[in-house]
Amino acid sequence: MANLAALELDRPETATRPARLRVVLLGCGTVNTGVLDALELMPDRIEIAAVVTRRRRPGQTGRTAWLTDIRDAFDTGPDLVIDGLPDCPAAEKALDLAVERGIHVISANKAVIARRPDLEARARAKSTRFAYSAAVGGGVPVLETVQRLTAAGETIASVRGVLNGTSNFVLGLLEQGVGFDQAIAAAQAAGFAEADPSSDIDGLDAAAKLALIARKAYGIAPDALAIPADSLLSIEPGQVCGVRENGLRYRQVAELSRTETGEIDARVRLIALPETHPLARTENEENAVEITCESGLKIQLHGKGAGQVPTAGSVLADIRDLLAAGEG
Repeated sequence: MANLAALELDRPETATRPARLRVVLLGCGTVNTGVLDALELMPDRIEIAAVVTRRRRPGQTGRTAWLTDIRDAFDTGPDLVIDGLPDCPAAEKALDLAVERGIHVISANKAVIARRPDLEARARAKSTRFAYSAAVGGGVPVLETVQRLTAAGETIASVRGVLNGTSNFVLGLLEQGVGFDQAIAAAQAAGFAEADPSSDIDGLDAAAKLALIARKAYGIAPDALAIPADSLLSIEPGQVCGVRENGLRYRQVAELSRTETGEIDARVRLIALPETHPLARTENEENAVEITCESGLKIQLHGKGAGQVPTAGSVLADIRDLLAAGEG
């Protein structure tokens, strides 16, 4: 985890050191394992109060409590909750409770955040942080870039990109003649796909990300579940190989724009793009995003969109911002 540790918040020593953040981690899967490893290297800045997992983990040592009950974890008095849970009722209830108690939240859970815009609004009303950079793009700073552009007075005309690393990974294997089930299993083995990959395959993950981008870009967002989305199951593996032979590549492309009447147009489509197109050149778990402003400014982002290192790195970046704000 040396590469994640490099994201540790090294800052010059000052005469008065700020108090440590007391942290609870929800879940200890792929992402939060990386986050936990990095935070344990920051004992002067972070105190890990508890880690919540579905089942008890015998043999865990040290001062950190490993718990199965979220309320018990919150009763340890955390300043910050780091959510690494999948989309589930427990995750939604946990974020609701954290906001209710005035605890800072950092989450990678795009589905819950898209479904519950009130959580961020309530946190803002309580002057607590509700950050979710890791929910979109993994290590690609999509939300941060949109926020900086709008803060600088730019109006976002459109956003178009490959936002789901799992679907991209699967399509890449289908191009090589690998069967659909085998491609999914490979994505799961690589840590890019959940045990239930339907959200990625059916475009729901990308749709939730579009909703979050719309919220940052326009202050309003469509219902993620109402965004039209193509499923990878709508095409045959042979089609993927066939278009590749003709210089094209299928990609799951998420598109967002605002009409002249102010309505938001969002959709997730499977498109056969020329292999020279920037979105077609994404490989494996990579993401690529094109942001166009009404002023004519165009920005292209590219990087790792899935996996432990990029996603945990985005969580750590949000922690850095929170610590910096506390020192201001």
